[in-house]
Parts: sequence; C-alpha cells; structure tokens
Amino acid sequence: MKANKFFSVFPNHWLLLLFLVDLFFIFVFWLIGARYFPILILVIIVFTLLVVFFGGWYEYRKLDRQQQALDNFFKDQDETTKEQLQSISGKFWKPAVENLADQFNQQDQSIRQKSLDLLNYQEYIEGWAHEIKTPLSLMTLVLANHQNDMSDYVFQRMEHIRHAISSDVDQILYYARLQANHVDYKFDQVDLREVVLEVLNGFKAIEEERKLSFETNFQSLEVVSDRKVLVFIVSQLLSNAVKYARFEEGLVCLSIWEDTEADGKIHLAVRDNGEGVPEEDLPFLFDKGFTGSHPGRQEATGMGLFLAQKYCQALSIDIFIEENSSRGEGFGIQLIFPKTVSGA
Repeated sequence: MKANKFFSVFPNHWLLLLFLVDLFFIFVFWLIGARYFPILILVIIVFTLLVVFFGGWYEYRKLDRQQQALDNFFKDQDETTKEQLQSISGKFWKPAVENLADQFNQQDQSIRQKSLDLLNYQEYIEGWAHEIKTPLSLMTLVLANHQNDMSDYVFQRMEHIRHAISSDVDQILYYARLQANHVDYKFDQVDLREVVLEVLNGFKAIEEERKLSFETNFQSLEVVSDRKVLVFIVSQLLSNAVKYARFEEGLVCLSIWEDTEADGKIHLAVRDNGEGVPEEDLPFLFDKGFTGSHPGRQEATGMGLFLAQKYCQALSIDIFIEENSSRGEGFGIQLIFPKTVSGA
C-alpha cells in the first residue's frame, strides 16, 4: 500500500475539519483549566491519528474494490459486472452506472454492425477484383489473336489500357490482402533478374505508347522471397518510374548488383529521368494516399509506394528513396535484399 495513495483517499477539507475540531477541544480544555490538560491533548492527538488511519484504511479498501469493479465493468459490460459496480458504488451512482451500461451496449452494437458492414464490403471488393480478372484474361487473349486485324497504334492503346486496368485491380487485391488477419507467404529461391524481366514484359505497350526507353544493367542474382509478391512490388516501382519519367526522351533505368562491402547484400534500383519530388515531400512518399505537391502527381492514388513498402516489410526487404531524388535529377528508389545463404 503506497503512502501517497493511502492518504489521498481522505479529502483535504475533511482533514482540515478534523484538525479544526481538535484545536477547538484543546482550546476548551485550556479555558476550563483541566487538571489533566497535557494528557487530554495526548489523547486527542492519538484518537485523531487512529481516526485518520482506520478511516483511511477503510476508504482505501473501498476505493480499491470500486476500481476493481470498474475495471471488470469496462472489460465486459454484462449484468453481473454492472450489478457489482452498482453495489460497491452506492445508491447515488446507480442511475449513472445504468446509463453508462446502456451507452456501452449501444456503442458495442454499433461497432459490431460497422465491422460486419466493413467485412461485407471487403468481401465484395475482393470478389469483384477476382471476377474482373476473367474479362481481363479474355481481353488479353482477344488482343493477342487479333493483333494483325488492327493498326499498331490501336493495338498499343488497347494493350496500354488493359495493363493499366490489370495494375489497378492488383493494387485492390494486394491492399485487401493487407487487411487479412493472417497472410501466407511462399518463400523460395528467386532469380531477381527473371522477376524484373517478367515485369518489364508487361510494360512493353506502355514503353511504345510513352516513347520510353528502358535501360537495364543487371546480372542473375538469387534472393529468398515470395516471387508473386516480389513481382507486384517491382511492378509498383516501375509503374511509378514510368509515370513520372520525362514525356520526351523518357528513360527508366533498372540495376541489380551485389554489394560486396555490405555482407553481400543485393540491390535493385529503379530510376527515372523525371523532375524528381520536392524535398518537403520525401518523408511522406510511403504514406497511404499521399500524392504530394507536384502538379503531375495530383491524379495519382498514392497507393503504389505505400503498398510496396508494406510488402517489403513483410518480406524483410529494405526500401528507401535515393538522396538525389529531390534535386531535379530524376527519382530513384532501391530495394535491398539480405544475402542468400546456400545450404551445405
């Protein structure tokens, strides 16, 4: 029992009143000139201390029981905990406890209903995203089979639109996946070069549409990761680079290398030759929905880099923005993979 908590159960005005009563009786005994005046003073002091001690102990025990009853009530607002709190609090607080219990029940019902509505909404969005994959696959097949029946310009436009829709649907699916209570990842040896080439293949139509150039500088290096998720992460970085590269003579560079001076960590860098981002935007680029102050980014969803960072954290991949990304020298972002340790 802590002394400060023990004495805090006595309100200051009660202690002051008890002290004034003691002074009054001491003054009365002094006026009447009682023969045992010193003894009476000692008795008054001892009696006062006993009152303070036992009164404080009783109030402390009472407050402790009230606090315990209140804690139990906050954890579970059923009839038992409500009745316990009303019993220990006294008749004066009974209506207030009843009102508080009603408000808790209403709030709990509201939260449950909103949680159910949110779950239904998430299930609908996920179901829609999976369903839309079927017409997208059909669109891909039709474009491939009838490429010769349309001009190169029309085919490029259609393929560009198909890729953009597919990318947006992937964002929805991977965002919904983040909300799951448990996400399974399939870790395996993955050739990072093959992953990048697979992602680049999906950007061919955009490359021709935007008159972009892709410059690659990498070797075949293996990392331990979830291949499917890694493809999504790289596609988000590449999509960001393609979107903000220069409109004339746009260039996107992809590099893969092993840093022999940093325990053999493997780096993947995606850089574009656009205007970069304002320095004040750098700390917020991975925030959900952040588009920044750059006029060219106002139509973006602000989800690509957010999702990339979240899944990098899940796969133990370091991700960071390169320093020169705010100097008007383009924008660069790197992924750093831990060194793969081969079995004996």
